Amino acid sequence: MLQMKRWCLLLFVIVSQLYFSIVYSEDFPKPDILQPDVDFWLKVYTQVDTRSGYIHDSNDLSVVYEKINIKGGPRANKRHIKQIKSKYASILKSLASGKRANLSKDERYVLSLWGETIDNKTLLNASKAIRFQRGQSDRFFRGLERSGEWRPYIEKTFTDMSLPVELSVLPHVESSFNPRAYSHVGAAGIWQFIRSTGRRYMRIDHVIDERMDPFASTVAAAKLLRHNYQLTQSWPLALTAYNHGVASMRRAIDKLGTRDIAVIARRYKGRSFGFASRNFYVAFLAALEVDRNPNKYFSDINFAQAVDYDTVQLVAYYFAKDISKYLNISKSKLKQHNRALLDSVWSDTKRIPKDYVLRVPKAFLSDTVSTLLANVPKTLRYDEQTPDEFHYVQRGDTISEIADEYGYKVKEVLAANNMNKGHYIRIGQKIRLPVKGSSNNQQIALNKQSDSKVAVVANRDVTDNSSVQKQVEYDLENNSNTKSSPAENELNTELDVSVVAEQEVDDKQAPFLLSDPTDYTVDDKGTIKVQASETLGHYAEWLDIRASRLRKINNMRFGEPVVIGKRIKLEFSEINQAEFEKRRIEFQKDLQGNFFSKYRIDSTSQYKIKRGESVWVLALRKFKVPMWLLRQHNPDINFNLIRPGVLLTIPTLVEVNNA
Repeated sequence: MLQMKRWCLLLFVIVSQLYFSIVYSEDFPKPDILQPDVDFWLKVYTQVDTRSGYIHDSNDLSVVYEKINIKGGPRANKRHIKQIKSKYASILKSLASGKRANLSKDERYVLSLWGETIDNKTLLNASKAIRFQRGQSDRFFRGLERSGEWRPYIEKTFTDMSLPVELSVLPHVESSFNPRAYSHVGAAGIWQFIRSTGRRYMRIDHVIDERMDPFASTVAAAKLLRHNYQLTQSWPLALTAYNHGVASMRRAIDKLGTRDIAVIARRYKGRSFGFASRNFYVAFLAALEVDRNPNKYFSDINFAQAVDYDTVQLVAYYFAKDISKYLNISKSKLKQHNRALLDSVWSDTKRIPKDYVLRVPKAFLSDTVSTLLANVPKTLRYDEQTPDEFHYVQRGDTISEIADEYGYKVKEVLAANNMNKGHYIRIGQKIRLPVKGSSNNQQIALNKQSDSKVAVVANRDVTDNSSVQKQVEYDLENNSNTKSSPAENELNTELDVSVVAEQEVDDKQAPFLLSDPTDYTVDDKGTIKVQASETLGHYAEWLDIRASRLRKINNMRFGEPVVIGKRIKLEFSEINQAEFEKRRIEFQKDLQGNFFSKYRIDSTSQYKIKRGESVWVLALRKFKVPMWLLRQHNPDINFNLIRPGVLLTIPTLVEVNNA
């Protein structure tokens, strides 16, 4: 009987593992051609720590020349790595010249790695593709231990949102589950959101940065991954888009005619689709393998325990010192569990905002948070935030973002600080905000209205009043905007950060457009696809030519609007294509950045178009969503020829309270 029970248990385990592998392979395939890459990252994550690493070929990850130690300072390590890379480059060049006789010991070794039949061209290319990869085993081990605190919440969130639970291991690749992780490109928190992408789904301002909150950022990550999947229809590509940008992945699909991750990883040649992006998915597969079998790779793992919290949504503004006093908990402990609140709150410069959900471990409490906060005197409950007089520069801030955040023009902030437009600002610097007065505020409001009309004027010239569709879009845009990774950095050092994967974005697509599927590039014929909010006047301005010249090139009559989704030809007599793309993307950055400083995407829903309905009118009257954002969620639908029965994905917006 005992033997039978053992056999039943063994059979159950086998069936369970088989079932898991089937589910795993459907959503996250592991093609045989990518197995060497997965094996490489398994070694990086489990066999080599951050004091050592591999000298390897950046294209064929099965070729590892040497494991080296890097125990010196950054400069010494850099010199050491450079010397070893030069050594192997010299050997490869020698072999690439055709040398096969009288080989030295090192030459025989390198040739054995590539095989006796390797051709000289491949060897020559390999001499230019030598790379160093720092080990990650100690970081991964700490990440495994840290993950225990948030994994139950992350897995429940992904399950509730009908997403594959395997996605919950992505923070291993992004941050080693370090909530303080901050990359050199400004990506923050365990999910490594950059500010502009994070603002689509979270509150990020001078008081709160929800990227640093593992709970709020988990929900945001789930929404972003779901968005990526809806636009790529592939989880490997949705994951790669998380690092490289969804527009680039869609461009790869169009260019290669496939969604096969193996083909795209091997053959896609985007301008900046480099090592980190090509390896993002295989690094994820390696992290998934280790996470699912931690005891196979590590011993003595002490997983952190999930914290049992009591939460309350604040009904007023409070100073942190008062919350601390009446809860009888130190501010340092409160800060540890409310990571979204920035230093201005903990220094009592700003109050904890109204409606903020305070999170306190039950083990610290003598009663419920609500009961204890009821004892706070009314004189210590405030209806408003403390006035803004200064802004302390946070990592990733720019003068333009600071100005927008507080409702000023850039020139006003510059003038208040005796700065010029190219002035450099540093983290922690105190930026004086312009003095607020009634007349000043009124002028600012008028300025904002004027700027908004210029920035979001729909696809028509100011002289054209003939198109009802375009006028509807203009009204919508105006109303919506004015209504109240595999470590690419070879020698990165760990201070308060634990960066495993760096975002690597196609230089055609600026980092702030990671979740924007729109292709803003100029094609080989010198044409672009017209996007919502762009006009012929914009294109002429970005090209430094007259609009009449563009009309002549495109055989357009005076007053004829450009049509969204159609291609128009450009002329590059005054500037080059790269400069045009830069100006175009800067426009989109300002447009979208301004919008997401006021709104965030709460959820999405499906809507079936009925006979006689206009998507332009629906966007304005029913959905209350700007056309450019609606198009971002439905990039494959021709809004000019939409038919009844077509399903639209509609983003639901909520207003952000920046007080």
